[in-house]
Amino acid sequence: MTVQPVARRGGNTIDSDTIPIVFVPGVMGSRLHFPSINCYWDPDHTITRMTHWLTSSAERVRREFALSNPAVVMTVGDDLDAQQRERGWAGVAWDFYGSLLEHLSEQRYGGYHTPVYAIGYDWRQSNNDSGDAICRRLEEILAAEQAERFILLTHSMGGLASRAGLHRNPAVAAKLAGVCHIAQPVTGAAIAVRRMFTGATYGSDGVAMMLLLGNNRKKYQTICSAMPGPMQLLATQDFTDTDGGWWYSYETFERPGIERDFAGQCWELYARPQSPPGLLAAADSRYAIAPVPRREFSRRVNEARAFHLALGLWKHAETWSFYGTGNECDTSLYFELPPVEAELSLLSTALHSLNPFSEDVRYKAKRADGSEVSIGASEVDPADRGCAVRRTNDSDGTVPLSSGKALFPTQAYDYREGTEYDLTTQRQFFTSGGEQHDQICKDTVCLAFVDELITHLVGT
Repeated sequence: MTVQPVARRGGNTIDSDTIPIVFVPGVMGSRLHFPSINCYWDPDHTITRMTHWLTSSAERVRREFALSNPAVVMTVGDDLDAQQRERGWAGVAWDFYGSLLEHLSEQRYGGYHTPVYAIGYDWRQSNNDSGDAICRRLEEILAAEQAERFILLTHSMGGLASRAGLHRNPAVAAKLAGVCHIAQPVTGAAIAVRRMFTGATYGSDGVAMMLLLGNNRKKYQTICSAMPGPMQLLATQDFTDTDGGWWYSYETFERPGIERDFAGQCWELYARPQSPPGLLAAADSRYAIAPVPRREFSRRVNEARAFHLALGLWKHAETWSFYGTGNECDTSLYFELPPVEAELSLLSTALHSLNPFSEDVRYKAKRADGSEVSIGASEVDPADRGCAVRRTNDSDGTVPLSSGKALFPTQAYDYREGTEYDLTTQRQFFTSGGEQHDQICKDTVCLAFVDELITHLVGT
């Protein structure tokens, strides 16, 4: 693939003195106000503005995150001047993206005016809808700046939304000089599937995620059922383990030590009544979510399926990619399934009734070879169905290597500032051991790559 010139005329000039640089944040990276309940999603002010979400029940959060409860992108931010507010800087989380916006605005790329914009969006909605909204805003920016071309930078799910928007809006895509997707979960992420069984956990996800999105399966699924966008982060039909192999496997209690793959296409697997591989617990089980969120959850999975089957691995012709590795995250999913049948041990139950501080009530279950094993009650039907987290450092802490590099699967250049690259043909770069996923946009290696790419696009 060759890069077409950026509407150049004569040597190294483009047909306009202005080319806006536009940034699109990732999921939950846009600051939102919910006017009907006067609440905020504002990562920059977790204590003062996010306690509502931290202290509300999962069902209440689900209702208030529903798209029927409108939200607007915030336009007021701390210590921003009028021009920065007009350019959308207040709409994105400053702790994640402020360093990038300030860095870009301080640079001089060639002889051109490169005003820096940010486009916050309602990350709850489908990435198709977010993509269309992003494209409408891009047209407004081009009109305001009287510019003919723009450069686009995205982070995380912002890459999915932007790719969808460009795919669906060819007139806007035709004005794109170049796009760099940073840490994009192109094919989704195993962590999004794992949380469907464990909820957000302390060791893998942190306290904030536990409090905001639910620390168990039931709470997490209830909240996610309201939001098409985050549900489109599930591992997709193109997702693989780091080695390119299958990623969803199990062993049974009856035949321990024999690992098997869940066979089938992921979207079909997610919908199965048996869980796993199905995401939802049986409707009559104690871990089942209520009927309304259950219907909505199934609708969200179908929407995610349609979204990813339509978008696939499509990318704009002028695309570059940057991802991180060397940080630990789930890169595959594995289950040690509980026994199909277990019989209550009457002796242990009697002992437990006499001494409630004794060991757990015990059950008896049989292996395939006929041997009998005593197991605790918590092992008979665990909420996570025996999910055994498999984490490697082949990720940025959230997006596995296989997903981050999926747009250019045969390219992986370890970016070193000062090294000469041919950006016409070399399209995908990475950094190892740098900032984790949510902070990668302030990573010094990432910033250096972005500078080099923009210089390549506009000329010297």
